[in-house]
Amino acid sequence: MYRNSIWIATIAIIFSVTVGSAQQTPDTVLHNGKVLTVDANFATAQAVAVRGDRIVAVGTDDEVLSLAGPNTLRIDLKGRTVTPGLIHTHVHLQSIGGYGRELGAAKSRQIPLRVRGMKTPDEVLQQIRDVIQAFKFEPGEWLYFSPNWTGSQADLIFNQLNAKELDKASPNNPIVVRVGISSNNIQMMNSMALSEMWRKYGFFIERYGRYWADDAGKPTGILEAPASQIVWEDQEFALFSKPEDAGPYFRKILVENYSTLGITTLSGALNTANVQAYQWLDARNEMPLRYAYGAMAGFQPGVDMKQFQLGSGTDNVFISSVTARATDGGGVRRCIDLTRDNEAVATGVQVSSQNSGDMNAVATEWWPRGQCNLDIEYSGSTRGARISGNRFLEWYREVAMEGLRSANSHAAGEASIYMMLNAWERIEEAQPGAVKGWAFDHCTMVPPDSIPRAAALGLMFSCDMTNAISSDLERGARSTLGAFGADILHTYGAPIGSMLKAGINVSSEGDWEDIETMITRLDLKGEVWGPDQRIDRQSALKVATQNGANYVLKGDQLGSIEPGKFADLLVLDRDYMSMPVDEISEMRPLMTMKGGQFIFLRTDFSDEYNLEPAGAEIGTLEELRARRPRF
Repeated sequence: MYRNSIWIATIAIIFSVTVGSAQQTPDTVLHNGKVLTVDANFATAQAVAVRGDRIVAVGTDDEVLSLAGPNTLRIDLKGRTVTPGLIHTHVHLQSIGGYGRELGAAKSRQIPLRVRGMKTPDEVLQQIRDVIQAFKFEPGEWLYFSPNWTGSQADLIFNQLNAKELDKASPNNPIVVRVGISSNNIQMMNSMALSEMWRKYGFFIERYGRYWADDAGKPTGILEAPASQIVWEDQEFALFSKPEDAGPYFRKILVENYSTLGITTLSGALNTANVQAYQWLDARNEMPLRYAYGAMAGFQPGVDMKQFQLGSGTDNVFISSVTARATDGGGVRRCIDLTRDNEAVATGVQVSSQNSGDMNAVATEWWPRGQCNLDIEYSGSTRGARISGNRFLEWYREVAMEGLRSANSHAAGEASIYMMLNAWERIEEAQPGAVKGWAFDHCTMVPPDSIPRAAALGLMFSCDMTNAISSDLERGARSTLGAFGADILHTYGAPIGSMLKAGINVSSEGDWEDIETMITRLDLKGEVWGPDQRIDRQSALKVATQNGANYVLKGDQLGSIEPGKFADLLVLDRDYMSMPVDEISEMRPLMTMKGGQFIFLRTDFSDEYNLEPAGAEIGTLEELRARRPRF
């Protein structure tokens, strides 16, 4: 099966002998293994050879070992399984999270607030006041506060706190306070910050919104998208760390939270400041995996989108889309036309009444349909000032006209899926082929009748299986089960089987736990959801590898173990194809290789082969988890 590829690789080596030799033999040969290539036939081989950052041969032990030279590192796998590196196609990796504590607030640009249990504005304001005094921030310096709100504090956040209240704590600094996940979709500002926003972007905000207003039509401090997104891209406001400050901590996150699980490529939306941090790492050869990013700058007012060429960048940090970041909110703020089943919250199972009751009240009072950003009638909760244009719908047309791609964008509610399809079908009718490869992320609520429409347009889905079929009623109205009941969760929650049958490219927003869930459809509580949507092991691994490569527009270079592709490989501690399916979530790599370089080695594997390559992290997942902060 692999004789042609071996022959081609061998011819290349023979041809190059005249210019130089021994360097053309493989650097590394993994042999005596079970190599799951995830190629078009899902073939299994015994050995794989790597030279530089590429795979040069795949085949039998005899064929591949015949290419080795005196300096080739030979690793006898002793029957272990090799797979392509996993590709995770939706991360929110813009924050250095808990690692920021080591940097301090002044450099991390993220100021945590401990507000759990607080019930009055004065308690929150006093903490903000104390922080500003303690760090002696300069007047006029922008500050970003990240409180740990709970659902029970909804009334405090949205009814009692506002710009004027925040002014009491911060009269001399423009401040932004996170009030939701994600912060790009909703946030609160004080009067100084609002004034600066209107000075630079008033024309945009007043046309496209969305901001909450009082009876006189004046902003109260809450901004929703697209207004809420502007602040994160404007370099004048400088709400993010400098590359040299954030870079080393991003690297820790990438290695300790992703490479150790076998993820070799990530994809997600990034603003310019964070792109620069990853580029800083890349320039120093310290980027431990690949980051295919959606350029958030492409959604900003007045930007020239010609600068965002798909695939541009390096092999490690490159553009996979321009992105609007989110078409609706999450949890209670997902955009829906379905009726919330409050009875499910009240009588389903034991529900945390403190969280579910208040958040459900928020959903019905302020967001009856959710944050429906694609709806021209939606101006921002029930308190939003009217808008005259829809930035999202106009922007999709601009993306198509420039030959770019919309992806890396959160779409949580079923109404968002329908509205995106309606908009993209109109674009396709006017400009055939323009939306092929565009993508929806999350698969939280995918209506069955949207699947053939998406397939006809050649669209993609990126799915977070674990969250999509969660029966976590502790989240009350924020969960699909809690808000809509079991029937909706069964039929709308990540229907991957139907999407794959329709020919849709589906990728994964997770690791081995997500792969196991695709196969079993079991949630973390042992409940089965959508059993008819189960897929087999081969398909699940393909979703997490080759389909992910297609999502990031690198299907010809990543995602399978074939000659000519990047050597992004895993050696696993178990046999994926024969192990008990309900243990796949416990699978761990003994070795993670990215572009021919050892990125992570588990201690026992390193000791067995006496491997201590420069730059590789050597340890166990448990050791790394023990030393990292929660983020």
